[in-house]
Amino acid sequence: MIIRQLNRASVGAAATDGGSDVAVITAERAAELKPAQPEPAQLELSCQADADGYQVVTVTGELDVATAEQAYAYLSGVIDEGPAPVSVDLGGLTFCDASGLGMLAKAARHARQAGRQLTLTSARPSLLKIMRITGLDRAFPELRSSARAY
Repeated sequence: MIIRQLNRASVGAAATDGGSDVAVITAERAAELKPAQPEPAQLELSCQADADGYQVVTVTGELDVATAEQAYAYLSGVIDEGPAPVSVDLGGLTFCDASGLGMLAKAARHARQAGRQLTLTSARPSLLKIMRITGLDRAFPELRSSARAY
């Protein structure tokens, strides 16, 4: 815990409570004293056709509760575009929560129902491990052998 000591000069436009050592800080001054919060990481999705005819969707950033719906809409759109298999490159994925895992399961189900092949590539060991623990690796047979190593 960080405790800041304030003297009356540092309070600025704040008022005091009648002469005691307790200072009342205005909302504007309190905002100035707060440490800067890092910008939330965003999700970037892009799609290209590779030499084998696969549609390769590249995922970069965080796949979480804030981005899972956007990612599913994008990925299901690629799946619905045509008969080519779809490969999802997860090499740039920096974080994936339960919502992100759910989105991957939902996308796999959507691809199966559309008669399309959906594969995942470049998944990090930590993601493979959680997919194995949750059983999500069953939806992606290409991950089963590498997930067992973790």
